[in-house]
This record gives sequence, structure tokens and C-alpha cells, in this order.
Amino acid sequence: MEWSRKFAPNQMEQRHWNELPIDCLVEVFGKVGIESLVETVPLVCKSWYDATFYPKCWEQLVFTKFPCLRSSKSVIPSLELDSDLQSDCCLVVPLGHNKYGDDSLQKFVQFAIGRSHGLVTMIVFHPKSVLKEGQVAWIAQRCPSLKLLVLPSHLSYVINFEVSNSICNWKHLEALQVPSLIGLKKTIANISKHCQNFTHLSIYVPWLDEDVALAIASQLPHIKTLDLRFSTIERDALIVILKGCQELEQLDVSNCKGVAGDNEILELASRIRVFKHEGSQGSFVHQ
Repeated sequence: MEWSRKFAPNQMEQRHWNELPIDCLVEVFGKVGIESLVETVPLVCKSWYDATFYPKCWEQLVFTKFPCLRSSKSVIPSLELDSDLQSDCCLVVPLGHNKYGDDSLQKFVQFAIGRSHGLVTMIVFHPKSVLKEGQVAWIAQRCPSLKLLVLPSHLSYVINFEVSNSICNWKHLEALQVPSLIGLKKTIANISKHCQNFTHLSIYVPWLDEDVALAIASQLPHIKTLDLRFSTIERDALIVILKGCQELEQLDVSNCKGVAGDNEILELASRIRVFKHEGSQGSFVHQ
């Protein structure tokens, strides 16, 4: 013990975390999650506090438990549906109901996006968050670099159109998860026109007919992942998607109505790396 005390300092130079170059701190803090950025990091020392003002720390905003937020270290969160909320788009991790008012959430979103100075690439909302009218449009104006957006489970009539109209501001958008969306065909058209790197769409559709399917197949032919869980899908509509979206790598129609037990559909989907259809009901099955 005495030997280690005597010689250890000579064996290794002691360094302090607050001596790390600012670039290293910013790189690390950009991955720790908003909870740490707000509640712990700024309190460690002055250099850490100063680093939290760098916009790069605020590129990935995950508002899944507010204000005691759950940190997310993954670059792309798992986009999953809660099986207990068949028409809701939810994160895979079940979280408690957001007991805080939408005024508090709105202020926190404004704070975080303000810190980013337009560099936000990912925004994920808690499924039960409540967005105010004008909030999506406000985000669209200030987050031109957005690549991934996960919206709450329920959107008002007005916010539905805000989402559709905001697409033109997100030219780098790659992935979108929304609940049932009014004006879906317009949204698809805007994605096709403005978002050249778009690859992932996760949406619940109460009734997906050939008209909507044709819009997806003709305007999003390069889409890689399509998640339609719990939707009601006409058999011929699914065939249109399977034939039109030749670059699909993942298709999820599990717990859908109208697509189960169809050999033609299974054959067309055989080229897709991941095809999920468990729990679907074959209302439109051809024997």
C-alpha cells in the first residue's frame, strides 16, 4: 500500500476531466441526452458549463419524459408501436403519462432548439405529449437540418396540416413517424418533392386503399422501411406497394386487417429482407 502511494504518481500523470479540449467535451455531450445536458453536466465545472452552450450538443433532442427526461444514447431511436394503443405511434419503451402541461413542454422545446442554433437533426416526442397549434411550423422554421421526426400519438386537425406543410422545410428528412395523418397523400407528395434522402415512413392508416398505395409506390419508390402496423389495408393496395417499392428492405404490416394468409402477397414480399405480418387478419384474403 505504501509502495503504491509512493510510486503511483510517478507512474501515471493525473489528469482532470475539466482539462479535456472543448471539442472533445462537445463530442461527448452531444451523445449523453438532454437530461444530462440540463440537470448534471452544467453543474460539474465551468468548462463543462461552457461546453453546453455549443450548438452541436443539442443536435439530438429526445423529449420522452419531461422534465425529468430519459436520456437516449442511440443515434436513431427504435421506432415502434405500442401494442396496447393500436392507433398510436409510440416509442418501444413504455413511459408514464406526461403530467406536465403543454406550456412547460413548449418552453422547454423552445429552449433546446434555441441552444441548437439550427443544427437539430433529430426530434423525438413522448407519445402522450401535447403539441400546440403553430408549434410544428415553428420547429420547421428553426430546424432546417432535421433528419428524423417522431411525433406524439395524437395530433389536432390543424397540426395535421402543419406537418404536411412543414415538409418543404426539411430537405434532409430521412425518417418520419406520425399517427394517422389527415392529408396523407399531400404529405407523401411533399416528401417526394423536397426530401431526396427519405427512407423511413411509420404511420397508422385507418383505411389504406389503392389510391393511397399508388401515391406511396409512385412517389416514394426508393423507400427502405415502411411501417403500417395496426392499419386496415386493402389486399390490392398492398400488392401495389409491393410491386412499386422495389427497394423496400423492411415492411411491417403486423396486426393489420386485410393482409394475412395470402400466398401471392407472401411471394411478392419474399425479396424483402424483413417482412412482418404476424397477427394480421385476412379480410381480403384470396384462397
